[in-house]
Amino acid sequence: MKRAVLLLFLLSLSLAAKPAFLERFDLAWRLVKDVYYEPTIHGTDWQALGRRYRARVAQATDWPQVYRLIAEMYRAIGDGHTAFLPPWEARGILAEGSCYPVPYPEVWKAPVPEIEGPAGEETASGSWGGAEARVEEGILYLRLPDLVAAENVLTLEDAIRAHDAEVAGYVLDLRGNPGGLVLEMARAAGLFIRGWPWRLVLRGAGAIPEPTLPFWGKAPAQKPLAVLIDGGVNSAAEGLAGALREFGRARFFGETTAGNTEALLPYCFPEGAVALVAAGVLAPLRGPTWEGRGVAPDVEVDPEDALKSAIRYLKASRR
Repeated sequence: MKRAVLLLFLLSLSLAAKPAFLERFDLAWRLVKDVYYEPTIHGTDWQALGRRYRARVAQATDWPQVYRLIAEMYRAIGDGHTAFLPPWEARGILAEGSCYPVPYPEVWKAPVPEIEGPAGEETASGSWGGAEARVEEGILYLRLPDLVAAENVLTLEDAIRAHDAEVAGYVLDLRGNPGGLVLEMARAAGLFIRGWPWRLVLRGAGAIPEPTLPFWGKAPAQKPLAVLIDGGVNSAAEGLAGALREFGRARFFGETTAGNTEALLPYCFPEGAVALVAAGVLAPLRGPTWEGRGVAPDVEVDPEDALKSAIRYLKASRR
């Protein structure tokens, strides 16, 4: 008897959860349909993909499974940028206040679902983060692996403030940086320049000027700067390189960047999940976008040798 009661109780919880699962899925699917910068979503049959994944969500038994399915659907777009983060990952990656509310009033009026994340390794923040900073041959080397994790720019800023007096210049290594958030791009640029370097071209909304953060005052890094780039530099990382180029702030070493300047905007759900959607294309404040052409180096060199070339340049600049 007790076993039967327990089974009925668990069944009732499962049935109660499914409408919430489908509601969250439907909003995540709708968000891409409404705000993705390229109306055809790169030729993806978003309707068919939505039907297929909705059927799978209807069979889900817990929130981690729902979020995994939404994330899998987002990855199927294949742009290398758009992603979906469950609450436990988003908390460990994004800076507080760094996302836009999902633009659907009904979601903010509904009860917030209680979400329990998985235990153990699955709660890790994945591949985001891991910035490096070290003094090498009198030069401050700064490795920026992505523009998603808020900790990256903080690592660079702390290193600049700690070592600026003892170095002749800086190397900013963007090689392989897949890009990320407009906010983190603006914060990274604010370490080296201040002002309004970009415009963000949004679907159906025209162009919006974008400033560095902060956009006033004197940047903390004032010494000569070399930037390492390659074909793996995409999205907001290209926007960062392009801004430094537009301001004449750096000399570039390596190879031309990808020419893929989709800009990720983070949209947050009430329970803390975040959809990272390519909602626009980055361009200089004036002039053509970097889309399709990338940012070219001043010194074209094998990316593997770019650091040595940059250090030679910076050491020569202090003579």
